[in-house]
Amino acid sequence: MGSEGSPLYLWFRGLSLGLAAGLIGLAFVESAVRHLVFHRPVLKRTVTVNLGMWLVELVLRTASGGFRWLVFSTAATFAPLTWPLNPLTWVLLYVVVDLFYYSRHRLLHTTRFGWALHAPHHASTDLSLTSALRLGWLQRVLDDFFYVPLVLLGAPPLAVFIAVELNHASQLWCHTEVIGRIPFLDRFLNTPSNHRVHHARDRAFADANYSATFMLWDKLFGTYRPEPREPLPLGWAEPYEGANPFVIQFRGLLDWLKTAKP
Repeated sequence: MGSEGSPLYLWFRGLSLGLAAGLIGLAFVESAVRHLVFHRPVLKRTVTVNLGMWLVELVLRTASGGFRWLVFSTAATFAPLTWPLNPLTWVLLYVVVDLFYYSRHRLLHTTRFGWALHAPHHASTDLSLTSALRLGWLQRVLDDFFYVPLVLLGAPPLAVFIAVELNHASQLWCHTEVIGRIPFLDRFLNTPSNHRVHHARDRAFADANYSATFMLWDKLFGTYRPEPREPLPLGWAEPYEGANPFVIQFRGLLDWLKTAKP
């Protein structure tokens, strides 16, 4: 990604590896709890598909990493100033990244092309921690470019990458049916309860709760929906029960291409 010798970059690599290892460990714990307590084990097929698609995503993001870094480092040369990195600016950067994430996520849901890219993440009818890894390959190659304006405003490129990764990581624990409502957190943060609404099959629910960390944005812009008492069916409006990763990845894109105007 560039700046490979800097301490910040080495910390970033360690962070990424630590998050990946932590998620896998938590997924095993979740699987055990579902099996022993809820008697609803996570299907091995689902976990295999999720992890397989994640590995492809990692390959694609690694292959495109040099280009993404080139775009960000080039954009930094046009910034009129550079933010100093201190605790206050890190907090500010994270909050702004969270707002950018909300905006990007809402566009992915409310535009037809955006949904074609994002639909793979919503394919699963069974929400478990590895579902957080079931992401659209093309979307993940393009995601980072949405944050280029932050670099143009003076945020250091590597700091933006780190804040974005932390922002994504804040959602990992939300992809589960094991954790119920947490009233004192549900009002303020993205939690499993809030995120289950976002993964509902009914788009009236799914087109809501876009925030990564702070539910402030959804409440401010009128897109917050609390979880109803009855469990919501999850997945696509037209469910796909199979495990073909190419169907999961490209069905939405093919549907968009069939109806896209020339």
